[in-house]
Amino acid sequence: MALTLIAISVGLHAGWNVLGKRRAPSLAFFSLSIAAGGLTFLPLLFIGPSVTQLPGTFWGWLAASGLCQMLYMGGLAWAYARGEVSVLYPIARALPVVMVPVVSILLLGRDGIAFGDLVGMLLIVVGALCLPLSDPAAQRLSTYFSPALGFALLAAVATMGYSLIDHQALMLMQEEAGYSALIAGAQFMVLQALATPLWALPLVLVMPVERNRLPMLWRNERQTMLLTGLMITVTYGFVLIALALSDDVSHVVALRQLSIPLGALIGIMWLRERVSMLKALSLAVMLTGLWVVAI
Repeated sequence: MALTLIAISVGLHAGWNVLGKRRAPSLAFFSLSIAAGGLTFLPLLFIGPSVTQLPGTFWGWLAASGLCQMLYMGGLAWAYARGEVSVLYPIARALPVVMVPVVSILLLGRDGIAFGDLVGMLLIVVGALCLPLSDPAAQRLSTYFSPALGFALLAAVATMGYSLIDHQALMLMQEEAGYSALIAGAQFMVLQALATPLWALPLVLVMPVERNRLPMLWRNERQTMLLTGLMITVTYGFVLIALALSDDVSHVVALRQLSIPLGALIGIMWLRERVSMLKALSLAVMLTGLWVVAI
């Protein structure tokens, strides 16, 4: 079941990323979208055990998860405003596959990394390092210090953060409050979607560029934000249920990255982004690494 949920989330995830890039890549857009998704699914909080039974530790995990989600949304939005989805999306999606196992071992006491996983992670890193150079005009060292890549890295680090945090929160819901995997994933999906804007909207209001977008978004993008919010919420809801069903968060994170080729392909075909031999080879190397890790 976990594999099926991840497979569905792959298509939805690539779709909302490209939709956000095409319409209005900004923290304001994504934060209002995820708020709309959370409010739409609010009735899910009234099925199963009451959230009032959850211990204080859970609410700390939820607050930390919302912060990481806000950083993830901001990183994606600010990266997409400065670069191509077919370059930045794979980087933001693939690097957590390397980061999550390493942090799991160092901080959470997980078992060591197998040799095959090390090979796969090396291929992912090599592909990620080559991908920004796919534009001939960008084949210089300074390319790695561009704002777009910096924000993509922020999104990757935030993905690592919320993946590890959410796994801990879901385990707590099941072990201490008696939630099933399905109900835990569904309710945490809503709670996280409501917690993220609480971090994001104050930042939007103090940043002039983001604040000035709000009237335009409300006038012109309400339907798009609602659609994007539903896609964001459902996508991660499926992932949360898969996390609750899995003992190894690293493998769930790895399988999620199957959205990389789909996102890159949509960026090239729908957004008319450049395609080159180096871009294709870099994506192929990253996908090979993901395949090695996944098996």
